[in-house]
Amino acid sequence: GLFLVLFVPMQWGAPSGAVNNYRTVMEIIPNVTGEVISVEAAPLQDMQAGEPIFTIDPVQYEARVSQLEGQLALSAANLARAQDLMDRNVGRQLDVDIYQAEVDNFGAQLEDARWQVEQTVVRAPAEGRVVALTLRPGQRVANLPLRSWVAYATNEDQLVVGIPQSRVRYVERGQEVEVVLRMYPGQVLAGKVDRIVDVTASAQLVPNGLLPTAPTPLDPVLPFGVVITLDDEDIDLSKISGGATGTAAIYTQSVTATHVIRRVMIRMEAWMNYLMP
Repeated sequence: GLFLVLFVPMQWGAPSGAVNNYRTVMEIIPNVTGEVISVEAAPLQDMQAGEPIFTIDPVQYEARVSQLEGQLALSAANLARAQDLMDRNVGRQLDVDIYQAEVDNFGAQLEDARWQVEQTVVRAPAEGRVVALTLRPGQRVANLPLRSWVAYATNEDQLVVGIPQSRVRYVERGQEVEVVLRMYPGQVLAGKVDRIVDVTASAQLVPNGLLPTAPTPLDPVLPFGVVITLDDEDIDLSKISGGATGTAAIYTQSVTATHVIRRVMIRMEAWMNYLMP
């Protein structure tokens, strides 16, 4: 009787689920191809956006810039001569148009070549750190979308709890949340619901040449993600390791009498984290 009266309603009065601290990891792919001549970054070293990670040999790209600068200068001189002849009524408009097209063409190529020189220094895309760095000088890298050369973890974190589909309908933005993490045994962190991710991986249709299968009763029922913000000033979310896991409970406006039971269970788990691996 007690189970039916308290523990069953608690599943939607104070739903809980596994929590994970997700962190954006970007695959670093250079915009140009060439041999690495230096690696400026160090593994797990904090970096600011724009700081160099590694440098590609720029010689061939700088040579291309010099070549185009020469061609552009020659075309500009020819354009000036053709225009002078036109002004004296002894030239052809066709020659002016040809040299003007050359100037525009070489100017555009030169702009692209200078951009490629800049891209030989591969820079950090945001605040964060390199978490996987096996790249060494002498290795050749390429602009291949299917192959990354460095893994870069940004400081963008999202603490997400998975709430079963049958219980998420009671969850609303701003509701109180309590979180226990394995890496903080004995601590209960206070927070609030920031937003609900109202789509799961099972909803995604991947473009391919195969017909999607119809749902079946055997398909896994995936929980919905609920993004949490922490209130505790003592805990900086950016200091929580990416992949930190635990449990979170959300206290809804439904069956509030069950909240006390969930609070006790959350605190029991917080202390059990001293024993959990």
